[in-house]
Amino acid sequence: MNVSNDVSTNIEETFVKYHQELRDELNNANWHFTIWKYLQELTGTHRKEMNQAPSFFTLMMHAHLLAALVRINKFFDKWEKHLSIRKFLDFIEQNLDIFTNEAFEARMRSEDRYDSHIVKEHREITLQKVEEDRKKINDLPVKPIRRWRNAVLVHIEEERVLQSIDIMKKYPVKQSQIDDIINTLDNMLNEYLVAYNASSWAKDLAVKDGMKAVVDAIRFKLTETRRQRYIKSKGMSNPYQ
Repeated sequence: MNVSNDVSTNIEETFVKYHQELRDELNNANWHFTIWKYLQELTGTHRKEMNQAPSFFTLMMHAHLLAALVRINKFFDKWEKHLSIRKFLDFIEQNLDIFTNEAFEARMRSEDRYDSHIVKEHREITLQKVEEDRKKINDLPVKPIRRWRNAVLVHIEEERVLQSIDIMKKYPVKQSQIDDIINTLDNMLNEYLVAYNASSWAKDLAVKDGMKAVVDAIRFKLTETRRQRYIKSKGMSNPYQ
């Protein structure tokens, strides 16, 4: 299908905007989930420190998990006017021309990023590729997350309340399932961006050092408090005063 330059430019701008929005949502979901996972890990290695402010850490963990689930659910929204991963794939299917070898080379030249090796290695997006990705999306363990969203995050279901249904037990969401969803979406978005302009995004955020610094500071405070109590109980003078 031949398109004018103006139409082609509008299509490319739409792709960039769609991709940018989905990428932002995914990265934020992953960052929240990464923090939640590390806090879970710290409950095993720094339980005493976290118990100094149990409400704070519990609420923070819940907040990060809920934020991750809310953002992940956006990818699978079925409302026609909402952007979702399926709508993104529909757009790709309707505009395969922007991923041809010719379009890719022209884009690299116009952006002053032409590299003969990159152009030679470029792989076009095909209808088969889009269909394979649709199957990947359909195979993702989304149902329990969607059910949890509808019953807890978005609505207060009367049935759940009256029957005292524990949604997390009835529709358990495993950490591995969320990781699978995030990694699949990450790879998929990067594959289309690479095919568009040879770029890719990193989804990970370095959070461990910062979080560990917080609990280590609490550990230091606890140790220092115990030391001061010991000095006081022995009637000793504090050498640091």
